[in-house]
Amino acid sequence: MRMFDLFYEDYFQMKREDILSAITSTEGRTIMAETIISTFPLLDGVSNPETAAAFSADMVTLNTFNFEAPFIFGYDDSHLSPLIGIPDYTTEIQKIILKNKEDHQYIQKLKKIVGRFLGVNLEPVPEDSTYPKGLRCTAENLQKVKTLGFDYVVITANPSTGVTSEGILEGIRTARTILGTEILIVAGKMHGAGAGNIYDVETIEAFIAAGADIILLPAPGTVPGFTVELTKNFIDLIHKKGALAMTTIGTSQEGATETFIESVAQMSKMAGADIQHTGDCGVSGMTPPENLLRMSITIRGRRHTYRKMSRSPHRVR
Repeated sequence: MRMFDLFYEDYFQMKREDILSAITSTEGRTIMAETIISTFPLLDGVSNPETAAAFSADMVTLNTFNFEAPFIFGYDDSHLSPLIGIPDYTTEIQKIILKNKEDHQYIQKLKKIVGRFLGVNLEPVPEDSTYPKGLRCTAENLQKVKTLGFDYVVITANPSTGVTSEGILEGIRTARTILGTEILIVAGKMHGAGAGNIYDVETIEAFIAAGADIILLPAPGTVPGFTVELTKNFIDLIHKKGALAMTTIGTSQEGATETFIESVAQMSKMAGADIQHTGDCGVSGMTPPENLLRMSITIRGRRHTYRKMSRSPHRVR
């Protein structure tokens, strides 16, 4: 079954192997949208994950989701909009966070609204890092990934976090041990975030051997020197080793012109990407909706794009 053929109930029944099969069957036409959820969303009263799903994303990644203070702007506070600017607003948010921390169905409730596969970014920062504990790739947070029912975890690096290739590798090993066989592991870096780069054969092979299902790479045209040919060579290696490949736009170019998005989408498909990703630094914590739409139309045409957008999130067979 292909990603754009899924019905609402499929998103709640499919596990790791099923999702991997769906991505493979979709033949390079799967879209992942990364969204920042720790600040006011693009649209008042609508969370960024909801907007990304509405504009045809198949997989939605939550960035800056804090496991020690779970709160999603546009979702948890939509009923508080009239209170913005009033002291009670902060107090109410703290009450919601405390409630969310005790709610093991929190992500499943969000998923019922978004109607897509949901993932979360975790960062294997150095032990002496001042990075918030709730955002780190630790055994404690990985257990919460499992408890809350995320479909996948992305082990990666935001800028200036000090994350190294060795840190990502150890994060993959820990994640596979804790998450078992039901949750997908995506790993890699989109650009020079963290510390150093990972763009070499040995590191990619090590990530896959440690248990990564999907390796992320910069999309052609987003990082200096990343041509279609170079990206294809890496993707061929990833496929040979039995994993899938995701090309990413994580350089704020997700907020560039629609023409640029179309060009990158074409090049990524030529390179053999299984998933195409758009980042969260376009506008207000997500890719501009029109750019998501352009990527979707480019790699799968209007028919599949409009079907994805038009089918009611709660429509069942």
